[in-house]
Amino acid sequence: MTDRVDAGRQWYDRAGRPIPPEEAEKLLAQPGYDRIGSTTVLDMADLDWIRDISTVWIGLDFNPDGKPGPPLIFEAAVFDRDHATLEHRWYATEEEAELAHEAFVAAACDEAFDPVVLEASDPMP
Repeated sequence: MTDRVDAGRQWYDRAGRPIPPEEAEKLLAQPGYDRIGSTTVLDMADLDWIRDISTVWIGLDFNPDGKPGPPLIFEAAVFDRDHATLEHRWYATEEEAELAHEAFVAAACDEAFDPVVLEASDPMP
């Protein structure tokens, strides 16, 4: 097994079903399986202003210990031009993560004076 897979914790696929570490390793090896969205927002009025929005399947539960609820297996985050995290949140479903990604992109566009949106191509077949 590679170092990418934590064998001591419960893994979940993108549908939220528990899976063994061996299956998680196979999923992580599939190009693009972990990516939900990758968007860059540029401000043409200030070329030093950049927001990268990344939303991914993590596969491990990021619920705080003892907190009830479904496993939080997706993360959406906003980074600045220096790759510092400006905001991030975890989600239980792919749909919630996709909506959060869209909301982060919209917020970045609202923040920019002259926004340009660049979407990364999806490597999944």
